[in-house]
Amino acid sequence: MSDRLTLRVNDLHAGYGSMEAVAGVSLEVSSGEIVSLIGRNGAGKTTTLMSIAGIRRGRDSCDISVGGITLSHASAAQVVAAGIAHVPEGHRIFRSLTVRENLQFGAYPQRRLGRKAVAASMERVFSLFPILGKYASRNAGFLSGGEQQMTAIGQALMASPRILMLDEPTSGLSLVVIKKILAVLEQLRDDGLGVLVVEQNVARALTHSDRVYVMERGRIAMRGVSSEMVKDERVFDIVRGTAELPTSALMGNADSDSDETSRSS
Repeated sequence: MSDRLTLRVNDLHAGYGSMEAVAGVSLEVSSGEIVSLIGRNGAGKTTTLMSIAGIRRGRDSCDISVGGITLSHASAAQVVAAGIAHVPEGHRIFRSLTVRENLQFGAYPQRRLGRKAVAASMERVFSLFPILGKYASRNAGFLSGGEQQMTAIGQALMASPRILMLDEPTSGLSLVVIKKILAVLEQLRDDGLGVLVVEQNVARALTHSDRVYVMERGRIAMRGVSSEMVKDERVFDIVRGTAELPTSALMGNADSDSDETSRSS
């Protein structure tokens, strides 16, 4: 792809008070690929996404950039303006507003482009999620959980991001809705978007992504091509919490341009 854009995160530290939840994470996500971030509960996945999004950062220095734009000390608004959208876990939308109003709110960073651009973005969302077009005038609080999640993803897409980050977008949803959301993410990938997904279901993550990072204790334990990693039982052991990994085996830095599977020794 000639217009390839890459999100680069190097040596990310973040936490809550004196507790460090992310301790030196490095990863990359480029245009036209889906990258999964997996690990057991408490591994630091959500904090990693929040940190990239400018919501939570640690006291230590880190290097975050997208397309050469440095975002290490950027606010959440500046991160969105740089082309990164974040869909948190839990269908976080404005339930008292209509679906259309929720989508319009997501277009706020792009308001300078004018009404036609916003209308085009909304039509794009409706083409990806036709049910949202059908319920455009309905209050979002009356939607099903799956429809609310579609609204949350659509709201993020209204900002015309180049990198889309999603935290457990299929959690608690029916199989039919899960398949729809995964199909949309794959379509967005094929259209050139870079997608970073936190997913609790390991098999699903490996099946529907191009590359994967496995987190444990705030660090990267394994990384590689998904089609190869799915064959390694240690990936599943780490997420189940049954793998014995000394701290020395956990990695802080990612080999950015390698397509080979990297495993802890």
